Amino acid sequence: MSWSGLLQCTAVEKNGRTVISDCYYEGALKLTRPVYLHPSQPTIYLIHVGGGYVDGDRYKTEIMLQEGAHLIATTQSATKIYKTVKMPVQQYTSVYLDDQSVLEFFPDPVIAYEKAQFYQEMTVYMKESSTFIYGDIITPGWSESGELFRYDWIRSKLKIYYEDNLKLFDHLYLETSTGMTGILQMEGYTHFGSLFVISPFMTQDLLQKFESMAARFPASVHLGWSIPMIPGLVIRVLAHETHAIETIFQMIHQFIREECFQEEPIFLRKY
Repeated sequence: MSWSGLLQCTAVEKNGRTVISDCYYEGALKLTRPVYLHPSQPTIYLIHVGGGYVDGDRYKTEIMLQEGAHLIATTQSATKIYKTVKMPVQQYTSVYLDDQSVLEFFPDPVIAYEKAQFYQEMTVYMKESSTFIYGDIITPGWSESGELFRYDWIRSKLKIYYEDNLKLFDHLYLETSTGMTGILQMEGYTHFGSLFVISPFMTQDLLQKFESMAARFPASVHLGWSIPMIPGLVIRVLAHETHAIETIFQMIHQFIREECFQEEPIFLRKY
């Protein structure tokens, strides 16, 4: 099976510090050298060297964390989906989290342009003692007419296998032909964000603290959250701009790092 881009990365813990032990990439996907924004937790930046995804592109990323590893991952820039004439763009990501490992994954937004069709699927295999934090933002791209929601459709799936059992299956489907402004769609908003926190640290006390913190979120957004059947939190955000969702994600991310790991905030420097 051929891929437009393939990336594989393994992180291990050595003497109290996480390092990248193995890395492979080909095609349009690249990986920067890890940056230690935290003394023991590397940050990696996933790079697409082509500038954007086009008709029929297929990408695969695999991230593996061995026992005790703690990795922060993001992308260098937004994922731009251009017009797809014959076949949709497909993106597959697999994550493997061993005991007591932590992955904090915050890719830049997906921007879908006119006539774009995009399918992404993330599959996570994690242990009861591991932690998975993932933020995803979807925004409408520029169109010649100036109208929003000119892409054809976006389908995004997240599957979490918890101790080898499928415990969370999230399926988001945005199809513009059905109208995007009504109830159960975007309800007048233009940007959509999802944040998943699955961790043994997500206790009832911590969830109550989160509820108190949520009262400070900007009034310009529409936000809701739910508790899955495994320890964790799922948050949805509707907004009119990317920055509003990123601000909320940053507040929640900082809250999780302080409450769960007693760690300082991490700011993903991008210039």
